[in-house]
This record gives sequence, structure tokens and C-alpha cells, in this order.
Amino acid sequence: MAQHLTPSRTALTIARMRDFGAHRTAYPVNRSHDRSLGIISVLLVAAPVPFAWTAYASSPWGGGGSVVGMILPGLAALVFLVAAVLIGIPGLLGLFSHPYATVHLFDRGAVAIRERGGSWSWPYENATVRYVLWQEPWEGEHRTRPQVWITFRDGEVLCFDGLSADDRAVLPALSEALGGSREPEEIGELPAHKAPAPF
Repeated sequence: MAQHLTPSRTALTIARMRDFGAHRTAYPVNRSHDRSLGIISVLLVAAPVPFAWTAYASSPWGGGGSVVGMILPGLAALVFLVAAVLIGIPGLLGLFSHPYATVHLFDRGAVAIRERGGSWSWPYENATVRYVLWQEPWEGEHRTRPQVWITFRDGEVLCFDGLSADDRAVLPALSEALGGSREPEEIGELPAHKAPAPF
């Protein structure tokens, strides 16, 4: 399920520097993870408002008449405002300009990129690809976690998650395009902290 996605300038620059050749195709990945980041960004941007309102209502200017009562919510509003400026607003801008992480496949290598969030690049021969299916203990039951793990020579692992249906649909073709199997390897139960975190 490759999509015709135009590679970003950053992905093309990385591929050119690494001499990966021509762009072949691209796969959107980890979209459920990106949606979670978007929700966190929205919450960070909105979080200062109730604290600022409480601080104002408690202040002498808001009719509350208590300077002490306005300090704690005022400080909380200030902390959340700083978090919104440093994390929330850039996160939202990144979400709207490039809404998901993408793996771009070139002739001799791949570039996994999350605009405003980092990138990975590797020649195909420098990584091992495993398409795995594991069971995560979740709220007293188990949920199935399909993932593609890219293991580099230094032991570092890059993970593309199949938690959402859209992401799950991409994994077989992505694994095969990167040199792995279309069929997942079932590895049984695995605590979440033992699995690599999604890119």
C-alpha cells in the first residue's frame, strides 16, 4: 500500500548526501502515534486557559480579592504557557504541515522522516528487517501488536507500529519493500517496555 507521496526537501537532501539514488515510493507510518502527539499538542495549547481564568477570578482585579489565591493558578498557567510555546505550538504546526511520519524508499537506501521530529536513514544492507506480531498485556487482556522492526548493526532498533488499521495495512508491503517478509513472525507475549518504541 505504497502511496505517491512527494518526498520533502529534507528527505531528498538526506538521500542525496547518502547517495541513495532515485526515489521509488513512500509509506506513511505510525499515524496513530502522530495523532496522539497532536492531541497532546492541543491539550498543551489549551491548558493555560483554565488556570489563567482561575488566577484572574481569584485576583483583586477579578473580584476575588486574594493575591495569594491567584499565585498558584497563575504559576500553573505560566508553566503551561511555556510548555505550549515550546512544545504544543511547534507540535501543531508540524502536524498541520506534515501530518504523519513517512518512510521514503530510494534505489539504495531508505529515509524515515517525521518533519520537525527527526529522521533516520540507512542503506538497505546495513539493517535487518523483522515483521513481528506480538501480544501486549492490556487492561487484563491481550492486544495484538503488529510492527516492523529495523535493527541496525549497532543494535539500535527503529519501529513502525501497526496499532491502527491504516498503519497495519501498510506493514506487509513496507516490510517486503525493505527486504523483510510479508508474513509476520509471531513472537508471543511481550511486555510493552521490552518492545521498541514507535518512531
